[in-house]
Amino acid sequence: MSNLIIILLLGIIIALIFSFQNQTEVVIYFVYWSFTTKISTVLFITFAIGVLLAFISILPVLFKYKREISKLNRKIKDYEKQFKINKEQEISPGN
Repeated sequence: MSNLIIILLLGIIIALIFSFQNQTEVVIYFVYWSFTTKISTVLFITFAIGVLLAFISILPVLFKYKREISKLNRKIKDYEKQFKINKEQEISPGN
Protein backbone atom coordinates (compact mmCIF):
# COMPACT_ATOMS: atom_id res chain seq x y z
CA MET A 1 0.00 0.00 0.00
CA SER A 2 2.84 2.38 0.78
CA ASN A 3 4.25 1.88 -2.75
CA LEU A 4 0.91 2.99 -4.18
CA ILE A 5 0.96 6.12 -2.01
CA ILE A 6 4.51 6.93 -3.11
CA ILE A 7 3.58 6.49 -6.79
CA LEU A 8 0.47 8.64 -6.31
CA LEU A 9 2.45 11.42 -4.61
CA LEU A 10 5.10 11.26 -7.32
CA GLY A 11 2.39 11.57 -9.97
CA ILE A 12 0.86 14.57 -8.20
CA ILE A 13 4.25 16.26 -7.93
CA ILE A 14 4.96 15.69 -11.63
CA ALA A 15 1.50 17.03 -12.53
CA LEU A 16 2.06 20.15 -10.42
CA ILE A 17 5.47 20.80 -11.98
CA PHE A 18 3.95 20.35 -15.44
CA SER A 19 1.11 22.68 -14.55
CA PHE A 20 3.41 25.43 -13.28
CA GLN A 21 5.63 25.20 -16.34
CA ASN A 22 2.75 25.29 -18.85
CA GLN A 23 0.86 28.48 -18.14
CA THR A 24 0.22 29.32 -21.80
CA GLU A 25 -3.31 30.47 -22.55
CA VAL A 26 -5.16 28.67 -25.34
CA VAL A 27 -8.51 29.29 -26.99
CA ILE A 28 -10.81 26.29 -27.01
CA TYR A 29 -13.49 26.15 -29.69
CA PHE A 30 -16.43 23.81 -29.30
CA VAL A 31 -19.40 24.04 -31.67
CA TYR A 32 -20.56 27.66 -31.15
CA TRP A 33 -18.69 28.33 -27.94
CA SER A 34 -15.14 29.45 -27.40
CA PHE A 35 -13.26 30.20 -24.23
CA THR A 36 -9.73 30.96 -23.15
CA THR A 37 -7.98 28.91 -20.49
CA LYS A 38 -4.56 27.61 -19.55
CA ILE A 39 -3.28 24.57 -21.42
CA SER A 40 -2.61 22.74 -18.14
CA THR A 41 -6.30 23.13 -17.24
CA VAL A 42 -7.36 21.71 -20.59
CA LEU A 43 -5.03 18.74 -20.19
CA PHE A 44 -6.19 18.11 -16.61
CA ILE A 45 -9.87 18.18 -17.62
CA THR A 46 -9.17 15.91 -20.59
CA PHE A 47 -7.30 13.47 -18.34
CA ALA A 48 -10.09 13.52 -15.74
CA ILE A 49 -12.70 12.80 -18.42
CA GLY A 50 -10.56 9.91 -19.67
CA VAL A 51 -10.26 8.44 -16.17
CA LEU A 52 -14.03 8.79 -15.67
CA LEU A 53 -14.79 7.08 -18.99
CA ALA A 54 -12.34 4.28 -18.20
CA PHE A 55 -14.02 3.74 -14.82
CA ILE A 56 -17.48 3.71 -16.40
CA SER A 57 -16.36 1.25 -19.06
CA ILE A 58 -15.03 -1.21 -16.46
CA LEU A 59 -18.17 -1.11 -14.25
CA PRO A 60 -19.99 -3.94 -16.10
CA VAL A 61 -17.01 -6.24 -15.59
CA LEU A 62 -16.82 -5.35 -11.89
CA PHE A 63 -20.53 -6.05 -11.43
CA LYS A 64 -20.17 -9.35 -13.29
CA TYR A 65 -17.32 -10.45 -11.01
CA LYS A 66 -19.21 -9.31 -7.91
CA ARG A 67 -22.23 -11.41 -8.93
CA GLU A 68 -19.96 -14.38 -9.64
CA ILE A 69 -18.27 -14.06 -6.25
CA SER A 70 -21.65 -13.89 -4.48
CA LYS A 71 -22.84 -16.95 -6.37
CA LEU A 72 -19.70 -18.90 -5.49
CA ASN A 73 -19.92 -17.86 -1.83
CA ARG A 74 -23.50 -19.17 -1.71
CA LYS A 75 -22.30 -22.46 -3.21
CA ILE A 76 -19.54 -22.69 -0.61
CA LYS A 77 -22.06 -22.18 2.21
CA ASP A 78 -24.33 -24.84 0.71
CA TYR A 79 -21.43 -27.28 0.38
CA GLU A 80 -20.30 -26.57 3.95
CA LYS A 81 -23.83 -27.16 5.21
CA GLN A 82 -24.09 -30.40 3.23
CA PHE A 83 -20.68 -31.51 4.50
CA LYS A 84 -21.74 -30.84 8.09
CA ILE A 85 -24.98 -32.83 7.59
CA ASN A 86 -23.08 -35.73 6.01
CA LYS A 87 -20.52 -35.71 8.81
CA GLU A 88 -23.27 -35.77 11.46
CA GLN A 89 -25.03 -38.64 9.69
CA GLU A 90 -21.76 -40.53 9.48
CA ILE A 91 -21.15 -40.16 13.21
CA SER A 92 -24.71 -40.94 14.45
CA PRO A 93 -25.17 -44.47 12.94
CA GLY A 94 -21.95 -45.65 14.58
CA ASN A 95 -23.14 -44.85 18.12
